[in-house]
Amino acid sequence: MKLRTIARIAITSSIVLLCTGFVMFSFFKISTAEEKTSFNLYSLIPSDASAIFETNDIVRLVQNIDDLDCSKDNRYLHISQLFSTFKSYLNSLLEETPHGLSKQMNKMLFSFHEPDNAFNQVLYCSLGSGDYQLLEKFVNKLSTGAYPSRSVEYKGEKIRIYPVSDGNFISCYITSKFLVLSYQKRLVEQVIDTYLSGNSLMKDPFFVAIRDNKKINAGNATVYTRMYSVDMGKGNKEGQTQTNVGNWMEFEVKMNETSIYFSGISQAQDTCQTFMNMLRRQQPVKGFPDGILPTSTFFFSRRSVSDLEAMLSFTTEQKYNQEHYSEYTKQRDEELSNYLKNNCGEYINTCLFHRTEEIPGPASVASIPLQDVVQAERLLQTLLEATPATLEAPHPALRTIHRIASKVYKFYALPPNTLFAQLTGITNPALSGYACFYNQHLLLAPDNASLAQYIRHMENAEIIDETPAYKEGISGLSDTYHFMLVANLEAMIAQPNSYTQLIPTLFFRNPEFFRHFILSAQFVCSEGIIYPNVVLSYKSE
Repeated sequence: MKLRTIARIAITSSIVLLCTGFVMFSFFKISTAEEKTSFNLYSLIPSDASAIFETNDIVRLVQNIDDLDCSKDNRYLHISQLFSTFKSYLNSLLEETPHGLSKQMNKMLFSFHEPDNAFNQVLYCSLGSGDYQLLEKFVNKLSTGAYPSRSVEYKGEKIRIYPVSDGNFISCYITSKFLVLSYQKRLVEQVIDTYLSGNSLMKDPFFVAIRDNKKINAGNATVYTRMYSVDMGKGNKEGQTQTNVGNWMEFEVKMNETSIYFSGISQAQDTCQTFMNMLRRQQPVKGFPDGILPTSTFFFSRRSVSDLEAMLSFTTEQKYNQEHYSEYTKQRDEELSNYLKNNCGEYINTCLFHRTEEIPGPASVASIPLQDVVQAERLLQTLLEATPATLEAPHPALRTIHRIASKVYKFYALPPNTLFAQLTGITNPALSGYACFYNQHLLLAPDNASLAQYIRHMENAEIIDETPAYKEGISGLSDTYHFMLVANLEAMIAQPNSYTQLIPTLFFRNPEFFRHFILSAQFVCSEGIIYPNVVLSYKSE
């Protein structure tokens, strides 16, 4: 090879290597600069936030929401008015960015605050190079023109207030590093307080711990929510009274055309009386309800009560029917609780099904397996006969005979107690209840008509096991767990207030959307860690 050729190759190679090195240097320099300018949005979130919604790709998330079957049927969840407003302006924003949103802007957070409603939320996103100028134009487009925008100063920071197309006003706090939006000016002021003081959610050791253990977001979004110890006694659809703040839980959100999946984890343990801490005390249950659910069942659950003391310690804090609670009722609760601890098995089934009689509300029955049914019935008779008669319970040992399908059953009227509410979550204003022994189980119900109809269904083999709805509800669930439930939300939303504690109040506040879904939820505990899994399956028409 000629020397001139070798020299040419050497020079060319040197130039290529130099260019490659320059490109790599530039890439890492840009990446480093981008990393330095990436603002930690969590440092803006006030420490009293009740939930956080995070997505690393807001554009893809919106597209996946639009691809849901419910979206194609023009059914949308408006739990966040802020998200709905942003979503309506997203296409306009993307028109200003032909190459898509920057990496910083594509990651967004939403914080939720009390009182819980569609307006008490804040949107956060960090800004990359050129994003400030882009958003200056975009935020101006929020204005409808009906009212002029205005600016107010708060602790030296400027808050801009714009009218938007839904007739409300939105508050905007924008810097070269980040954007904050909210329908509530006071929440933006709270964000500014947090930013200036540094007392953000990142000071919460429980939240920091779960954030530090977070895996790479493989889903559409992540939701962080607090666990509360709550007063469930009022049983209304407006919300629950919070009494103690517990730890945080993390949920990974995924979705396909027909379903939305929430896969969660609760790692930290505290001393609060929370549902999660109660579950940590229980042993797992194996198998699903088999042959014990009537055909018309629209809600059922199975939960471990291997440590009944732990469960009742949690449920007694809920103050069921406190306005009617008396010392007499408290004594009956203690007696019946001790009876269950000594005679019943390690799980309880609850079901709601449609009545055949003209009686308000659904039929509801709790079923608990017995260790020795003969002994259990004898001990209950003895207990009831020893119960003192008062004005509250003039006939505490009342027993009636019912003939069902050519068989005779004894129904025991229980004295005033809250045990049925504590075991099932169904609040019963009358503080009454009935019991029956059937097929090696103790049946409990708020009225004898529920017991009679339940037994009639069982004797006629009118059970739900082989129906498509039942199979769909338990599909994908583990057969070993600590708590599970399946609910047809359309039927649940139509029920009286005394049944609203069985599922989160979120579903009752958004009935027009959720009535088209089946809810399946399961909680599994392993080595002190709780793994909740929730699925919302769409019922297309």
